[in-house]
Amino acid sequence: MSARLRRFFHVAAAEALHYSGALALWLWFRRKVQRKGEVCVLGLHRVLSKSEQERSNSLDGMIIRDDTYLALLAYLQRRFEVVSLETFLSGIENGTAPSKPRCIITFDDGWLDTYSRALPGLRKFGLPAVVFLTTGSIGSRGGFWVERVKRAWRTSREGMRSTLSDVWEPGPAAHADLEAVVEWLKRMPTEKRNAILERMLPANGSSNDPEEVDVMLTWDQAREMSEDGVEIGAHTVSHPLLSYEDEASVERELKLAKQVLEENLGEKVLAFAYPNGDWNKRVLEQVVETGYRCAFTTRPAWHSREKNLYTIPRVLIHEGNITVLAGAFSPAMFALALAGWA
Repeated sequence: MSARLRRFFHVAAAEALHYSGALALWLWFRRKVQRKGEVCVLGLHRVLSKSEQERSNSLDGMIIRDDTYLALLAYLQRRFEVVSLETFLSGIENGTAPSKPRCIITFDDGWLDTYSRALPGLRKFGLPAVVFLTTGSIGSRGGFWVERVKRAWRTSREGMRSTLSDVWEPGPAAHADLEAVVEWLKRMPTEKRNAILERMLPANGSSNDPEEVDVMLTWDQAREMSEDGVEIGAHTVSHPLLSYEDEASVERELKLAKQVLEENLGEKVLAFAYPNGDWNKRVLEQVVETGYRCAFTTRPAWHSREKNLYTIPRVLIHEGNITVLAGAFSPAMFALALAGWA
């Protein structure tokens, strides 16, 4: 079955469940009967126009289109009680069932479009949000190593496969696709990955293209967002998967990110988001010790008051899981994502 046909049946199933009332009944039941005080945390990364998405080297699972994003915010404003992190941590879950389901909006990494596109939408609809910043990337161009890999893959994938053949562990490198390569590179210590990337990628990893869209926001923009009421959290210094790093590296990534943010923004940093959602017991204990009050994963579920504040789940949102085939925002697809069935 082709990917397009599978997506057709996926959308059809979502709309059938949604318009039959099954998803609405499920949401009502869990809010009123099953788990009072639940909060759904939405995780977003990038908000781009169609032309920007075509030029970006970020993976599709990180991108939501600007018109879809605005439609999502309008829907959230009507159907949800969107709460701030401060309100959430202050104990909004008081045991009573709210009239609307509650949610928190979060953005990861600190892309320029979080400032230039996401922030105006939040202002328009009067909604709070949390932005988790990777401090070592602020003000940079070209994105993270993933964007550099995709940029090179577009022009020289066979050469990259040839280079990989000596180190590729999952199987024959000749058959590797981009997603498999990225996932493999993620799950190793930074030092090992950097050694492989040095062999795979062009020596000049930065972008001087004036039309570059994979750009991070600046400290001035981060301060403006903070002053505008956007809550800022930490997302490490260099975005490693912490469960693959040694103890000294984990400590540095957690402590330095918090310190640099507080020095530059003049605000206490209360929240942390695990890169890629990866954590283990050792990492969690370091997060607690560093002084964060909560931490967010990427496990798709809702958070209830009896659960651990250092493993808060998030439903990751992107263009592919909340739109229909024509590309328009779909409440049915969004409801399916929230249910964990997308």
